[in-house]
Amino acid sequence: MDSDRDYERLDESSKPVWIHSPLLYVDHAAPAPGFTAPWGVGLIVNYRSLLLTHAAFALAEPSLDSLCMTWSTALVDFVRWIEEEWETLLNGLSVGKLPQFPETDDVYSVIMTKFHADPDRAEQLRKIGPPSRTAEGWLKKVWPNLELLSAVCTGTFARVLPQVRAYVGPDVIIRVPMYGCTECFISLAYHDQYPSVVKMVTESYIEMLEITAEGGDGELKKLWQLEKDKLYEPVVTTRDGFWRYRVMDAVQVVGFDPVDGAPLLVYKERRNQSMRLPFALITQGDIVEAVSHVDELKHVEFTAWLDDRKVPPCVGFFVDASPGDRLIPSTARDALLRGLIDANENFAIGAKKGSSVKPSIRILSPGSFAEFRAWKGAANGTGSSQIKVPLILVDPKSQEFLLSRVIDEVH
Repeated sequence: MDSDRDYERLDESSKPVWIHSPLLYVDHAAPAPGFTAPWGVGLIVNYRSLLLTHAAFALAEPSLDSLCMTWSTALVDFVRWIEEEWETLLNGLSVGKLPQFPETDDVYSVIMTKFHADPDRAEQLRKIGPPSRTAEGWLKKVWPNLELLSAVCTGTFARVLPQVRAYVGPDVIIRVPMYGCTECFISLAYHDQYPSVVKMVTESYIEMLEITAEGGDGELKKLWQLEKDKLYEPVVTTRDGFWRYRVMDAVQVVGFDPVDGAPLLVYKERRNQSMRLPFALITQGDIVEAVSHVDELKHVEFTAWLDDRKVPPCVGFFVDASPGDRLIPSTARDALLRGLIDANENFAIGAKKGSSVKPSIRILSPGSFAEFRAWKGAANGTGSSQIKVPLILVDPKSQEFLLSRVIDEVH
């Protein structure tokens, strides 16, 4: 039976049309199951407009019980932009007119039909007030039934976790839904008691490349050969055609599920993000270790870059300043220097020779990283799931964007 050639026997009118996304053929006005907004909202490319349109529909639904964000930083942006557009959002809810934000023309006429007036709900929200009027648990006040926030809050996204916790309050569960990448699904949330731990799945064939103490490549291991507390890089073979594809993430095995023995992982860092100084290659792990020495930087959003304004160049930090943040003292630069010396042996050698110097700290205007994500999405045409601030910023245009928003420097 020549079934392999069936496709060639179809005439043009009966050949299937391949669709890359279900959003292209569903009714854009239809409600997405389990979500407050209709399907069409998912087609909004502008990052800020996407979050704000979701916010408009979500604020109208008092019974909302879960918030699903890709990253913890998306929730910070979500709340910040609700604050900025508070009156616009509430006025729209009062009269039943969905606010129209930039670059929503393609879907606005369809999704607006699903937005309805609720002056009582608008008045209720006015009494609660915008986020800045509540020190802790504003989201819980807006949605009393809120039980769960699903968002990646591990690795570099753990930096804003205290801010996220302040928004949701002490009782809402924060769950890391999974760990994966565009190419492959690797692991799922393990237990709400251990939000940073994920459990490996076997949907694809996954091997693990050892990471040596020097940061190099070791042996390729099967899952049953993994050892607790060691660092590895996932190497995946998928049904979609990837053969031993290197993910370039570093993960740590912290244990094994007692039920089926599946490895339990904690994400550590990207392996291919680094900066070169005269005597040392600085990795994400070095940056994280250095920042752990500075209380004022532990729970704020930042990125590092090669600051070459002077000779010798140094590790530079961009730090997002929010209203009410503690001042960063000049001693923070000394603490960062000690942290880098402790973390990187070659950097320590350079310090003795005078070529590894104090890091710089430049303060950005409040909300600069939210603006960066919006700018990055617009510049690259990138979906919201890929808009991130890297721990080490190497792109010159991205550096220029943040440099234009510097308002102060720690001396």
